Amino acid sequence: MRRKRDYGRHSKSSGSSSVVSSWLFFWSVALLGFSILQLRGQSSAYYSARYVLPEHAEGEKIGDFSHRLDGLSVEIFSAPKPFVGEDKRNNERAIKSWLRLKPTPKITLLGYETGYDQAAQDFGINIEHRVDKNFLGVPLFNSMLQRANNSKETITVIINGDILLFDDFMQTIRKVVSNFEHFLIIGARYDVDGLPKDVSENDEHYTRKIREHVLSTGTLHTYGGMDVWAWNTDGPRLFDPVMPHFIFGRGKYDNWLTHETIAAGRRQVVDVSETCLTVHIRHDYHLVTGSVGGGGGDEFSSVSRRSLQGAFWSEGKKSKFELFINIYLSLHTGSYTNQMGNVLFAPWKLSLCLEPMGMCLLKRKRPGICNCEYSSFVGNTQTDPVVKNGSRVIRCGMISVETKDNFVIPVLPPEGTTEAPAFGLPLTMRSVIDRVIINNTIILSALNFGYRDIMMNWVCNMRHLGITNFVIAALDPDLYKFAYTHGLPTYLENTIFQGLNASLISDASYGSDSFKQLTKMKSRVVVRLLREGYNVVWSDCDIILFKNPLENMWSYNVDLVIQTNAPDNEPMNGRRRINSGFYLARSNAQTIRGFEDVIKYASRSRMSEQPCFYDVLCGKQGETAVGDDGCQYQGMTVKLLDRHVYPNGITDGIWDVEPGTIPKKFHHLFILHNNWVKGAHGKQARFEKHGFILYDKETELCLYPEW
Repeated sequence: MRRKRDYGRHSKSSGSSSVVSSWLFFWSVALLGFSILQLRGQSSAYYSARYVLPEHAEGEKIGDFSHRLDGLSVEIFSAPKPFVGEDKRNNERAIKSWLRLKPTPKITLLGYETGYDQAAQDFGINIEHRVDKNFLGVPLFNSMLQRANNSKETITVIINGDILLFDDFMQTIRKVVSNFEHFLIIGARYDVDGLPKDVSENDEHYTRKIREHVLSTGTLHTYGGMDVWAWNTDGPRLFDPVMPHFIFGRGKYDNWLTHETIAAGRRQVVDVSETCLTVHIRHDYHLVTGSVGGGGGDEFSSVSRRSLQGAFWSEGKKSKFELFINIYLSLHTGSYTNQMGNVLFAPWKLSLCLEPMGMCLLKRKRPGICNCEYSSFVGNTQTDPVVKNGSRVIRCGMISVETKDNFVIPVLPPEGTTEAPAFGLPLTMRSVIDRVIINNTIILSALNFGYRDIMMNWVCNMRHLGITNFVIAALDPDLYKFAYTHGLPTYLENTIFQGLNASLISDASYGSDSFKQLTKMKSRVVVRLLREGYNVVWSDCDIILFKNPLENMWSYNVDLVIQTNAPDNEPMNGRRRINSGFYLARSNAQTIRGFEDVIKYASRSRMSEQPCFYDVLCGKQGETAVGDDGCQYQGMTVKLLDRHVYPNGITDGIWDVEPGTIPKKFHHLFILHNNWVKGAHGKQARFEKHGFILYDKETELCLYPEW
């Protein structure tokens, strides 16, 4: 019974407690709900209030754009080095860090290098091949920028291929997107000698440990170099000038881009060096022409890496072509001057702070005034203040002194010099050919400045097909300088003017007497290269190539294989039907002798050079013609290219078909010559009609059609 009473007493007490608990739970939930509503109201009030600018900030282009966060998407563009050796490890480590970001960005590799296909397969990322490169195979930054600017994501990013990113990168982007309608984000990197070897990428605390290591041992790169840019794709043009053809990874384009965007005033430029940890492992510059060092493996100590890096940038400005040209371009385009445009010149700075958001937006009143601005906020910078030799003067690093007068394009080696100049200073025939030649064969064209646009169309055709062994012989200094600054394999040809009026050549227009003189220079350039032992494919710049013809041309196995200019109803080797606009000449004694005789004959003739080819090699009346597609001349065998795959401007009525259909209807073609049409305007009209304009004169970049 006691057990029952006890049980009954316990049950009664339990029921009472249950009622009380229910009431307590009810009021607790009610109070919690009330508190949440209060906090939400306070939070809303806080976020609303924070966009009410103080009086001293009136007129600043800042506001509440947080509604755009809902549709936030990011695409990262990069052009990593070939995935070989240590570069491969650095590239893959960087890509993995980008893929850890949330939301996960789309990643696109720009250009094409060893290992890109495998990286795309391993990491599920994209490759954009349509990127202009210079003749050394390095991407041009203006082309990279255009591809990034055409992204369909809301935020586009360009980053160097070995830079590590962390979660604060996306947090920073969200902060800037919330504050500014149109912006450009820039950031300086941290340089470290290496990452901790005892920290695995699979470690759950990997990010925290790497961050601690970098902040304690790394150096903030405050001298000028930037490795990451991000901007909204729906905004206005970044800058006003047409960006010159900067070589990626060789300096100055980062400062130029930042300065010109600030100067344009259409976007708010924000320095995020403090809130966004970007990490760079020091390395040598073994891929830069003229640099020392190998793959930067373990044999390089941290001291070696630092000394190589410092010497590369400080000592190479006038001895390394790629550094020289970027400095020249930065000083001669737009309003950029020496050392402007580093992160310290950004009007806005995003700083770490102890406010609820963890980031505070600052406005610099005098951007760029103090090189050691960051020294009080980070562990180590390149521009920490120092006092030297007992002086009372505090120095925050040094700035380089680069002026237009000190950077002038070299055209020819100094007279009387016996030493070969540093590569590219200037570009010479042998130095250029040695870097592009394939199987001892080059594709050659020679022009003057007046033909630069059609030349660029031809260059873009080569780039579109991935043909790299072409050379441009510039017949005047203006074209040489133009090609030099556009990253083209060029040299000034000044050895061929004997017996010709060189002053008229620069003014040669199509069909004029000066133009006829210009045509007589072509073979002089070719024979010079033949004498040097190079096989030469000559191509006029009014020719469109649909695929690389070299293997097919070599299969003819003759001394000279050349295009015919004959209509369809005439033999290919009919009288004066050789077309000297496209051919392959082997470097041998009989070919050289034949070209020398053509040059002598043309110098005495009032005709252009083209008919002189036939008169010499086939006889004025075709005396040495063989069959309907060849000729013999003093041991030299000449064959005419099959006109149905190497057609001239009248063959098979190709140019008369519907616009845009030539590549599909005549898919077997190697080339198509834009001749048999009157004047330069006629050629241009044909190109436009059929979609063969491959060069955008406004952006000075190549177009890449689908055919």
